[in-house]
Formats: sequence, structure tokens, C-alpha cells
Amino acid sequence: MQRVLEKMAQKLNEYDEASLMHLWRHFAAQVREFEPTRRWEEAALALCLIQAVHWKNQLFNYQLALSASPADKGAMPPLPDLLRPQKKSGPDKAAAPRARATVLSFPGKTPDPAAAPAEKGADTAAEPTE
Repeated sequence: MQRVLEKMAQKLNEYDEASLMHLWRHFAAQVREFEPTRRWEEAALALCLIQAVHWKNQLFNYQLALSASPADKGAMPPLPDLLRPQKKSGPDKAAAPRARATVLSFPGKTPDPAAAPAEKGADTAAEPTE
């Protein structure tokens, strides 16, 4: 399993981020429209892989900037969110400026009238709550 993951990472690292980010909207649109299919699952994984490459590049740039000379550290990129120490919620957190991002919203389940029992009085399982 480890070798398979390492091979996948090696292959993914061969692609440039700009080309992958060009496909981000395509996969995000597929993931936004949930369907219980293998195609949807693969689109979700592809979207995650694109995000992983983007995050890896942010981390790489940050680490590279850390090793730069003190004069060059003025233009240091921000620490990727995943590595930034998380503060407890409070007034300081809201004061920090944040870059705009695209956030996918996933709507809650809506009752499907076609999924109603065929006969009156039929036993039905309770629907999951969110």
C-alpha cells in the first residue's frame, strides 16, 4: 500500500499546479451535485488531490522562504492554514485579514416524496438527522 501511495504521489508531483487548478472548477461542480456513484467518488478524490498539490506548493514556498537570507524574508509567503497554530475562538481571530477563497456549500438532504412507503401504515425507519 505504501509503495502504491508513493507512486501516486510521484506521478501527481509531475503535473504543474496551474494545469491542475484549471480543472478545479470542473471537479468542484461534479462534487457539488452529489450522486451515489463511483464517478462522484472519483471526482471528490480528484478535487482533493488538486487541493493537496496546491497545499504542498504553499508549504514548499513557505519552507523555501524560511531558508532565505534575512534581507529576502520581507516578501515571505504566509504560512499555509493547515500548519498555522489554531487560536481559540476570540476577538483576535476575526481581526486577521484573510484571502478570499471559494467555499463549496453542500445543501442538506431534502425529503424525497418518491421515497415514501407504498402502503399506508408500513413501517419506516427514522431518517437520519443532520
